[in-house]
Amino acid sequence: MPELPEVETVRLFLDQHILGKTISHIEILNSKSFVGEPEAVEGQTIVSTSRLGKQLSIHLENHLTLLFHLKMTGQVIIGDSVFGHPTPKEDKSSLPNKSTRVIFTFSDESKLFFNDQRKFGWVKLFNQKELAEFQKDVGVDALSSDFTDDYFYHQLQKTTRAIKLVLLDQSRFAGIGNIYDNDALFLSHINPQTPSNKITKNQAKILRQNLVDLMNESLFHGGSTAKDNKYIHPDGSVGQHQYYFRVYQRDGQPCLVCQTPIKRIKIGGRGTFFCPVCQK
Repeated sequence: MPELPEVETVRLFLDQHILGKTISHIEILNSKSFVGEPEAVEGQTIVSTSRLGKQLSIHLENHLTLLFHLKMTGQVIIGDSVFGHPTPKEDKSSLPNKSTRVIFTFSDESKLFFNDQRKFGWVKLFNQKELAEFQKDVGVDALSSDFTDDYFYHQLQKTTRAIKLVLLDQSRFAGIGNIYDNDALFLSHINPQTPSNKITKNQAKILRQNLVDLMNESLFHGGSTAKDNKYIHPDGSVGQHQYYFRVYQRDGQPCLVCQTPIKRIKIGGRGTFFCPVCQK
């Protein structure tokens, strides 16, 4: 679930707490969750972090990068005083637990836990050339200066697919997910089934700005945490943007503009929420 605002929230938190720390040991509890040689990481100091779309990078002094992808249920947790995916029989105040896949121990004995209940997420180690190759097909980050009105419009004109699905295409626009594309289409008065190439230049300009504004708004709120608490901050706290959804997960509830019940359909297998009046 974590989309751009959620991953960026995690990155900003890590920037404040792990920069300058040295990784003394890595314990891999699930072999599929870590790809690379841990020996190349141990003894290395963290010099910076970055993010491309939904992918989080931790850069080391030897110019290697630990690339994290949280997928659906991944969590990056600092310390051992928070839980993350506890089972009913587990002590909720301690880690590791049954969802912990990788443990990074720092030279000051503090720890970073990579938890992932469904095991879809991963941590991979790359050198600079490998990282560039791995990310070559990732589109423009939706909060970067390259995400311009012209770029956005021209990408939309290249396909007849439903606009809702095109916004989720990470090879075009990195970081946009189901939460923010539903709400941005609502704010832009665009029906999610509209063919992408039928979006006018003016509509595209409004839609791009709404996407950017929504993700910045969510960043301010610390991202969105669903009822299952699968997305949490590295200190165990939760995001608050779920209280500001416009149409996402509001099916059956009144539209915030016209009071018409929000409708839920599936487009390309993805749950889609919209107002049948405001988004004719």
